[in-house]
Amino acid sequence: MAPEGGPRNAFFDQGSRSWTDVLPRTEHVDLFRNADYGATDLGIIEDFGPALRMYTTMIFTDSRGAGLYWGKRRIAIYNEGFAVMADKLHPYLMGRAFEDVFGPQMWDSMRHVFNHAESSGQTVDVDNILLFPVRRGIPEESYFVGQFIPLRGDSGEIEGFYNTVNETTNTVLQDRRRRVLENITALPSRSVEETLALAIEALKENPNDVPMALLYSCVDPNSETNLDLQLRGSIGIPNDHRCAPKIAKLDSDQGGLIPCFRQARESGKPVVLSETDGSLQRTNGLFEGVSWCGFGEPCRDVVILPLTSSGSLIGFYVQGHNPRRLFDDISELAITSTARQIEAKWMSTLTAEQATKREAALERRATESENRFRQTALHAPLGMVQVTMDEQIKFANEQFYEITGYDRTRSDVAHYWDCIHPDEVERTQRVLLEIYTTGERYTHELRLRRTWKPPGEDAEEQPAWILSTNIPVFENGELKLIMSYVLEISELKWAESVQSRNAAAALQAKKQQEEFIDVTSHEMRNPLTAMMQLADGITTSLPTSESTSIDEYRAAIQDNVDAAHTILACAHHQRRVIDDVLILSRLESDMLSITPVPQRPSRTVDDILKMYSGEVAMNGTSMEPIRDPSIDDLNIDYVLLDTSRLAQVLINLLSNAIKFTAQRPVREITVSYGASRWPPRVTTSFGDIDWAKSNGSPHSTALPPLAKGEEQLYIWFCVQDTGAGMTAEEMKRLFKRFSQASSRTHIDYGGCGIGLYICRQLAEKQGGQVGVASRKGKGSAFGFYIETRRAEAINGVLTPSLARLSIGHGDLGLPVPSDVSEMAVFSKVVDEGVPSQTVPASPISAKNGHSPAPQHILLCEDNIVNQRILAKQLRSKGCTVTVANHGQEALEILEKSDWRCDKPAADTSSIDVVLLDWEMPIMNGLQCCQKIREFETSGEANRRLPVIAITANVRQAQIEEAMAAGMDTVVPKPFTVTELLDSIENLAKRRASTGSAV
Repeated sequence: MAPEGGPRNAFFDQGSRSWTDVLPRTEHVDLFRNADYGATDLGIIEDFGPALRMYTTMIFTDSRGAGLYWGKRRIAIYNEGFAVMADKLHPYLMGRAFEDVFGPQMWDSMRHVFNHAESSGQTVDVDNILLFPVRRGIPEESYFVGQFIPLRGDSGEIEGFYNTVNETTNTVLQDRRRRVLENITALPSRSVEETLALAIEALKENPNDVPMALLYSCVDPNSETNLDLQLRGSIGIPNDHRCAPKIAKLDSDQGGLIPCFRQARESGKPVVLSETDGSLQRTNGLFEGVSWCGFGEPCRDVVILPLTSSGSLIGFYVQGHNPRRLFDDISELAITSTARQIEAKWMSTLTAEQATKREAALERRATESENRFRQTALHAPLGMVQVTMDEQIKFANEQFYEITGYDRTRSDVAHYWDCIHPDEVERTQRVLLEIYTTGERYTHELRLRRTWKPPGEDAEEQPAWILSTNIPVFENGELKLIMSYVLEISELKWAESVQSRNAAAALQAKKQQEEFIDVTSHEMRNPLTAMMQLADGITTSLPTSESTSIDEYRAAIQDNVDAAHTILACAHHQRRVIDDVLILSRLESDMLSITPVPQRPSRTVDDILKMYSGEVAMNGTSMEPIRDPSIDDLNIDYVLLDTSRLAQVLINLLSNAIKFTAQRPVREITVSYGASRWPPRVTTSFGDIDWAKSNGSPHSTALPPLAKGEEQLYIWFCVQDTGAGMTAEEMKRLFKRFSQASSRTHIDYGGCGIGLYICRQLAEKQGGQVGVASRKGKGSAFGFYIETRRAEAINGVLTPSLARLSIGHGDLGLPVPSDVSEMAVFSKVVDEGVPSQTVPASPISAKNGHSPAPQHILLCEDNIVNQRILAKQLRSKGCTVTVANHGQEALEILEKSDWRCDKPAADTSSIDVVLLDWEMPIMNGLQCCQKIREFETSGEANRRLPVIAITANVRQAQIEEAMAAGMDTVVPKPFTVTELLDSIENLAKRRASTGSAV
């Protein structure tokens, strides 16, 4: 239907041929319009149904050669591309039935295609289908590829077929002729008689193109008069047929094709007998009685060609042409090519005797050369072997067998792969294949199954190495053998591996040293920064106004007391870092001694719990010792223990438990201990303790040897808490140097990741192991055991005072608590500090002469203590401060500021400067700064934001790295707030002088 108000579409109007107006205006379309469809079962063009109209339109818009066969008689409609395929059947084919135009023979060939497509309703693909369309007056052998697509008409039934077609006749014929030439080329070199007979057999494989053939040779090509000809082979010619006498004289005989042979010799060109010019008919039935091969039809053209060698006539070749193809220049060229290929093969046969003589001479010279080679090989310092193409050892010197270990009794190399290391077999096979394929020499290194012992008494045997050079040897362009030289390089490879390991170890040591320095510096500078800032705040805290009240003085004093507590806690933290570094250094230098003395395990546990009684009472945490029945079962009293090392591990684990349960609704800690005659299995509420794989000795070297009849003894300890717990993946990261369970551990609880590593080392040095069991959201249990011996109490020997032990911390420990613990002070700073969201500056004026800085500062710091202290100090100086725990949070805050907005709204904050710590989880400071600069470079930000790095990473290379990441300046920790504000002010002045606003 036409759109309302628009012109009406008459495409489907019956009785009108206006629907053809949509077709292109070409002569071919006019041929379609003017065809007499009324004489067919389609009816006149005005009565074509909707389906036929649409398919007809599709035919004329198809860029391929395409035709439509419609109705019971398959009336043809086709486009110009299809007309080219139809050749002389066009334009007669248009509007006529398939059978009427192509004829009964063609219809019989195609009937099954139409029937199958109609019965199955599926497209029928034709691939090089053989058809015989009548072209140029004959049914031509033709090949086509295409599709017959069944089409449903207005009735819903299949009424026609859509045919796309491409002719592939030339390709098929070329491939067929090429195969014949290749077969002739591949014939083995034998006598002339055998070679020519084999050539005839090769021609028989293409009967369509060679329906008949004759091959004659000159008996004595060097004869100057009346050459004798002898029939060497034929195709389709019966015995004693008059067209092919077995013996004939070229200059005098008149029978058969001899006159044509003379004509071909004189002209030196092919002689063609053809029906077209009547020359074939003038032979007076010479070819009657021939058993034509291929289609069984007489040839319309016969070609006679002379065969020559070095200008001398050696014979004649006669071939009949395919009767289902017109003879043209391409056909003549194909027959000529066949004759030339026979001629070339014939010439190679004639020179076979000369080649044999030449090969014998070369063989003699090769033998002499080989004898000289053998003498050289016997005294060479490397192995030599010659392997023929059938895998036989032609020659091998003694050194080859000694180096490779190959069996001297074998004359082949079939078992050579048994000498090669299994990991090298596949690669060596690829090397040989490449040599066979490319014909180029190849040198490679490979391991053998044979072993070799490097220098040194403790050195272990390892696979021997050889350098193998493989050279292909050719003769007359044919690969004859592979010459291989093998040189033992085991000592060289060992030296290379030692050098490589030493270099890798040196690089790793340098990397670990830098990481150690960076982590230690970071952990030292962070609390030092807090101490300096707090001290700076104390120096300026005295109220100067005459109207200051007693309460204000009291508040200032209380603030200073709190600051002093925090300074004390930070100092303890620094001391622990130093202690951990010293312990770690002594552990890795193997200078940490273990000194066991008689002690009761229960005494050690009780003393440590007493030290923490005040802190756990203040935190509301219950802490309970549990004496396992195994202590009494094994009658354990005094055993040999290094009390200080044992306490270091226990206090680390216990401090960690207190820290991780401090913010939990249920705060319960149990310290279990027991004994076992073998490495224990410790069961907790979260399953059995999973012991970390030990890298040390299973026995403590500090203990005396077991006396006769004395039993092995282990003491185990387990600290279980109701903290946050861990996943299995997080537990895998524990007990490694500088490693914590997750990135959140550092944010929430601090630490640098060496405490558990120290615990592990201390346990292993005492013949034990450390392990963990945990359940996410429920809690964790850390346990360890050590090897010990039974002992008697010795009068006068005092147990070391646990209160004076130097204790490592890492992820875990705290100093021995006094009346107020460091964790309690840290918690107070965090809990009573200003909340983490943006808080405007207080109206109190800046002290100590530093003018207020009316700036909005984004502070990104993962250390909560440093974050809160610095934020508080900046606010006291009149700044508005927004805090973030890592780089990703900082970017999210900036997204909501006027830095990323086109027009600042009333509720949009304005960030003036960004302070970025370097070492942070999730996204560190450098990554955050790079993101900020990327936004500014891409035009997604309104202005360039000042960014300052506040970091403990202050080596020159690290400062350069920070500046390269886009930082405007670097303020090293520790620093005072005044120093930081001076840096901000200097940066603002520098940016103002260059014309960019802060």
